[in-house]
Amino acid sequence: MFRHFICAIIIGAVPRFGLADGDFGTREEAKSLAEAMISIVDDTGIEAAIKAMHDVDQPFVASRMGVNLFSGSTVIADNREPETIAADYSEMPDLSGALVWPIISAAAMVGEDANLKWYHYDTQEAYDYKCFSKRSASVDATVMVCR
Repeated sequence: MFRHFICAIIIGAVPRFGLADGDFGTREEAKSLAEAMISIVDDTGIEAAIKAMHDVDQPFVASRMGVNLFSGSTVIADNREPETIAADYSEMPDLSGALVWPIISAAAMVGEDANLKWYHYDTQEAYDYKCFSKRSASVDATVMVCR
């Protein structure tokens, strides 16, 4: 638990100037959020991670970036769009027509960005998201943080 508190402090201290590479944040911020969420999954379990998504003492709920937690290819927690919970991304295309799960999964296997064309969270216009994705080492869970 203490480790998660320290992660929240570190993420909150990341500067918000000069490094923007998306409307919602930087790659470094996305990576920090993803690593914090995966740490919760691996240290205390997937149920704790689901609860942490909207815990005001954690950095996820306040983030402008979209944080998605998957079990397999199904969304089980989302900080910005709760209507996506229970959506199975295995057969879901992005706006370009590409299936998103193979892109997300491949990026998560190496801890990199998945590039997806999706709707902008605020304007609903087509938007090119860079989504840092990371897999859990302990269970079939993936986190994707989009900026």
